[in-house]
Amino acid sequence: MMLRVWVVLCVALLLACPATADEQTRYNQVRLQSQESEPVSNDTMHVTLSASGEQRDAADLAGRINADMAWALDLAKRHDAVKVSTGNYRTWQVRQDNKMKGWQARQDLILESRDTRVLSQLTGLLQEKLQVDSMRFSVSAETRTAVENRLIELALQAFKVRAGIIGSQLQASGYRIVDLDIGTFAQQPPVVYRSRGVAAAMESDMAVATEGGESDIQVTVSGTIELIMP
Repeated sequence: MMLRVWVVLCVALLLACPATADEQTRYNQVRLQSQESEPVSNDTMHVTLSASGEQRDAADLAGRINADMAWALDLAKRHDAVKVSTGNYRTWQVRQDNKMKGWQARQDLILESRDTRVLSQLTGLLQEKLQVDSMRFSVSAETRTAVENRLIELALQAFKVRAGIIGSQLQASGYRIVDLDIGTFAQQPPVVYRSRGVAAAMESDMAVATEGGESDIQVTVSGTIELIMP
């Protein structure tokens, strides 16, 4: 009986040890963060258009959608600066008074380019048969990485300065970093564009009016330091 009590007591002591050690690691610890941001001109344009229609016969409707999309793909692929891909193809019934009236179908065309002038002109041309569903602007991966790397360096420097201020004010002889997290974020502007419609086919300037704006790229460094007290 005494042996069992001794074993249980040893296990209890072992379980208590990590908790005590954990409490010691949190001694004289301070949580802080620094943040740096920079506005960057958006250099990439993204446009989603769609070929859609409604007809009573599903086969005729599919032929029409396929023909419009083939025309759009042929036109878009003539521009080497534009990345072209097709999106979802959807077909559904149109019902009225609980009776089938016909069919609707839709297929997306997705375009991306760093040459916003070329893509704006192409988008205007494609509106002869397709409609613009969405348009947005972003910073390219190469530009964003370069800016983030620069901001990370600045944010780390600011973190060190703040850690030094805290240590000095609390009369610490120094500090050590317990943990450190680095986060990045890019806030994009709202989409600004004006659809010119089929009537624009008769105009010499086919470009869709756009304004790319800027994205605010942010880097946040947050972490915990442990003050070394005399």
